[in-house]
Order: sequence, then C-alpha cells, then structure tokens
Amino acid sequence: MKKIYRISLISIMVFMLGVSGQAQIAYSPFVDSISQLATHNSVLLLTRQLAGDTTVTVGGDVITIQSRHYLNPSNAKAADFIFEKFEELGYTPEIQTFNGVRGENVIATKIGTKYPEKEFIICGHYDNMPSGSTAPGADDNASGTVAVLEAARILSSFDFDYTLRFAAWDEEEIGLEGSYAYAQTAYFQGHEILGVLNLDMIAWDSDNDYTYTIATNDLSQAFTNDYIATTALYQPQFEHNYYFTTASDHASFWDYGYPAMLAIEDWYDFNAYYHTTGDDIDILNMDYYVAFVRAAIANLAAQAWDQRVTLQHDPVVSGNSTEAREAVLVVSSSSPVDTLNYLPRLYYKTNSLDFDFVLPYEVSGNTFRFSIPGFPIGTEVNYYFAIQDSLARLVATLPNGGRGINPPGTQAPDSFFSYEVDHYVAVNECSSGTPLPINDFQNTLDEISITSGGDIVDLNLKIDITHPRTGELKLIIKGPDNTSVMLSDRNGGEGDNYTNTLFDDQASQSVTEAGAPFTGSFRPQFPLSVFNGKPVAGNWQIRVNDSGAGNSGTLNNWCLHMLYIDPTIGITENSVNKEGYLDQNYPNPVTNATTITFRLNRPSSVKLTLFDIYGKAVCELASGHFETGSHMIVSNLKQLSAGRYFYRLQTENINETRSLVIIR
Repeated sequence: MKKIYRISLISIMVFMLGVSGQAQIAYSPFVDSISQLATHNSVLLLTRQLAGDTTVTVGGDVITIQSRHYLNPSNAKAADFIFEKFEELGYTPEIQTFNGVRGENVIATKIGTKYPEKEFIICGHYDNMPSGSTAPGADDNASGTVAVLEAARILSSFDFDYTLRFAAWDEEEIGLEGSYAYAQTAYFQGHEILGVLNLDMIAWDSDNDYTYTIATNDLSQAFTNDYIATTALYQPQFEHNYYFTTASDHASFWDYGYPAMLAIEDWYDFNAYYHTTGDDIDILNMDYYVAFVRAAIANLAAQAWDQRVTLQHDPVVSGNSTEAREAVLVVSSSSPVDTLNYLPRLYYKTNSLDFDFVLPYEVSGNTFRFSIPGFPIGTEVNYYFAIQDSLARLVATLPNGGRGINPPGTQAPDSFFSYEVDHYVAVNECSSGTPLPINDFQNTLDEISITSGGDIVDLNLKIDITHPRTGELKLIIKGPDNTSVMLSDRNGGEGDNYTNTLFDDQASQSVTEAGAPFTGSFRPQFPLSVFNGKPVAGNWQIRVNDSGAGNSGTLNNWCLHMLYIDPTIGITENSVNKEGYLDQNYPNPVTNATTITFRLNRPSSVKLTLFDIYGKAVCELASGHFETGSHMIVSNLKQLSAGRYFYRLQTENINETRSLVIIR
C-alpha cells in the first residue's frame, strides 16, 4: 500500500434493498467447496516465493526475490514470476508497460461465455517498500497478489458467464501508477467493468478478531454490498468496518467512473511492520489470511457465474383474522427455480416453537403463492422463504442468509418476517357522494359513514381536488364527536390541485412547506393524532371552503384510512397465564415515550425486547432479575422511525408479545 497523503474517516451506512424486494447473491455449496481449495500450504508457498523467503525459478534460473521496490532489479523478476505462474495455469497473460518500460502490469484474462464484453477484476499491487536491498513485503502486498494468483489457479478450470481479469499492478507505492495506467486505457478503449475488487494487505490480524476494512464510494456501493453478502455466506467469522481512502488502487478506477472497492485488514489494527524489512512471513496471521483469500475467490466466482437472485414479497400484515394468510413470493433469477424435485418453501413458526413449512399451493411462472395456517388471537408468526435452482447448486432465502439444499432453507436465516394475530383492524372507506362542485365563498360538504366499532390508533386521509388556485382553499375534517382538524389552510399560493394527496402525520414534509400541485404524502397543518383513542363509528365530514373569487373547482373524491382497536376481540392468553402477564403499552400510538407494565407471579429473570416488523431486535427495554409483583417500564423511543413494532416479555415461563405503533 502506498504512503497515505490524504485520508479522512467517514461513517458509511450500507443499505440493502428493501426486504420486500431483495436482490442477493445466492449461496452455492459448489462455490463454497472450490473456495476451500485455497489452503494454508498453497497460500504460504506463494507468499514465501514473493517475499524472498524461498527460491523461485524464473526464466529457467533459480533466484530469490529479495525486493519488489520499483527501482530494484528484483522487481522485474517478480513480474516475470507472476507472468509465468499465469502461463502455468493455462492463461495467455499480457504485460502492460508504462512510465517508459519501467512499470509492468501483469494481467491474465478468462473470457466470459455469455457476456464477454462485461468484466470483473480482482487485483492487487506486487511492488513494495522500503527502498533498500531487502524488502520482503509479505503483507504489503504479497498477500493481495497471492489472492489474485490463487483465484486464477482455482478458477482456471471453469467457464464463467462474465469475463474475469486477474491483475497484478506495479508502482502502486509511488502513486498508483500501474492501476491508473490500466484504468485510463480501459476507459478509452470502452471496457465495461462491472466491479473491481482491490486486495491490499490482507494478512495481519494481531488481535485475531477477524475484522477487515472496506473503502468504497456511492458508485461502488452495490458491488460492495455483494462482497459483504458473499463474505457473510462463505466466511461468516468476518466482521467489517469502513474507512474512506484513496490510497490504494481502487481509487484509479473511481477516477474513471468504474465501481471498485478496497478490502484490507482492519485499519484500526494496522500492521506494525508496515513498509519495513520486518514485514515478512513470520508476522502473518495465516488463518485470517487464508479465510480472506477464500472470501475473495467466493465473491469473484459468484459474480462471474451470475448467482444473483431477486426475491420479492409484500410482508403479511398483522390483523385480527384467525384464518389462513396468503403469502406471495416472486422470484427473478438467471438460473431456473426448482419446481419439480424441491419446490420453494415457506417456513413458519409460532411463539417459541420450531419451524414447520408449507409448499406453494399455486405456481404461475415465477410467482409462488403460499397459505400460512390460521392461528388464534395473540399468536405471533415468524416466517421466511427458501428456493433452490433446478441444478441444486444455489439456494436463496428471504430474508437472506439461510442455507440448506435438497430441500432448500433447512438452515434458517438470522432474521424473519413477523406478524401478529391481534385485535387491530384496518378500515378504508371512500366517499360515494363525489364528485361535488367547489364554488367561490362557499363550503363544499361531504360525509363518510362508518359503522365499525372501536377506537382509532392511526388515521390518514386521502383527497383529490381539481382547483386552479389552492391558496384559496381550506380543508377541514370533522369526526363523529365533532372534533375538527384543519388539514390545510390556504396553502400552495397560485398553484393548482390536490392530486391523490395523502395527509399522514408520519409524512416527511408538511403541507405548509410544499407547493402545489400537492401530489404524494404530506403532514397536515394540524395533526390527525387528535383523533387517536376516539371512536371510529359515526359520520365523518370533509369541508372544503373556497375563500376566493373567480375560481371554481371540484372535489373529486376523498377516503379515510384508519387503524383501530376492535373491542370485541381480546387477547385471552394473558388472563389465563398463571405465571403473569404483559399489558398493552400506553400511550399507543407512541410519539416519544411510552409506558409498559407487566406482572410476575414469581421472581423471574426478565428480558423485555422491542422488535421491528421484520422480527429484528431493535433495542432491549429491560433486562435482569425482577421480584414478584407489578412492574412499570418507561421507554423513550424518539430515536426510532415511525412504524409498527412488537415488544416481547420473556421469562422462564412467559413468552408474550404485543404490538405498538410509533408516529411522527
């Protein structure tokens, strides 16, 4: 790795695609097995040869590579050694010269069978420091170069969909000279590079924590996410962090608009022998090093074989139906899904029971429909999907991370979809009396009558108005108990129309901040949360007041969307649990803080945990030993996003879950 001239620490969040439509690299037992062909012995031998710890044969002569400094004659011998290694593996390697003929990049290529014009690159620099007569550079960067050579060796026997390039750069240490020369040439020749995996110093791990560091940018984030995902699948012992740097060869490709990432040993546990003669094979953590090489090979193979699968699913929502629930999975993949021997599966479990599974009751092209059995009120259901390809070489789960093949998904992922059979009910009612005219200096009134019984948890309102000047309009909603809320008071100036406008307290933008036409979601001028806890049933009235002259319009339609608690349905499990019970939080919905109470009928070890809608633990609300009696936990949830959550009380004898809603 070259001397660092400019570097800054930043915080990068890696965002997966939304879980309801998630693209992922599928797990392949075959890729797993071939990546294991990178062994302690094969990696160590190549490292010893490049680091001058043993002799090598180059051009028929037995030599020792004492240094790979760019001005040392031995560096050219290192280039020849890499060239001949590629030849031994059956490649026709190339030398790209630059800076006159002093610099030498060594590149081997395997042409793709489906997409020969599209390529992935695995690379590392082979030149090193310091400038004296001896410079072993075992970690910096014989390690990255060895990973390139091992990938070339192990993948040499296979054909791939995409073109692969195995590249060893020269003169990285003096300013990324070799990689820049290549990236520039590739750009002007129109190469379509889909991703560059740059490996630079991958063999030092003094605290044995299997942490590595990533440098990436916005353009490269999808490629980086794939690397993280494959590493988690094939070498799950690794953890990663981020450090932004342009001090290695990935930056050359960034300069020309190509996606590239740096994978390097933990930046916060940096090699103490960096750029010294002490950087020899004795300081390397070989277990960490070999695992790093295997992760890189697995990533490259998965990318080049196009082992990407997209699984799309709209999560089952909580509700009071005790009937079976339909769950639909849509699969997109370049590999056909197995629909003959091992069909896709939906695994489900309730409360703390083991997973069971169902097969699709209907298969239509790439769409699979499942039926999850019905359960009584108070049941929490966790579930995930699993599919495999027709050749039994790939398995994908949603959420991702599961394994198992023939049948697929027998090893569950770490997270699941989750819903609750509860006493919440959704109602969506639209006006039957529209369209209605909006006239100057008049009120346009319309009503929606709702007969459902219960108390409101959340209320949204959608409206569609055609009017040439929204700055003249007042929109007011009145509930059955005569509570009124001003949705919008003459906003939008001379702009026109409310087009499918959703008033939602959880929207990111207020209607007072936006401009007409109002299309999308907006917070109302005054919050709709004043209706929370009030009855659903009765007549709801919309009033549109036109306070100006010379403009008329039309109330095209309006709808109420409510979530309410049905008092006729109770969660009875708590009342019959002799060990204690968990109460509903108050207030609910939650804006900032909420109170949760529970009772224990014997001293117990307690864990009270908050989960998101996908079943992922968000935070621990309480933990420890609690005595017999009633207990109250006050939790501040202002740091969490709006949405639905679940809280679970677990003791030796209690496992109960309730839901709460956070609004903003």
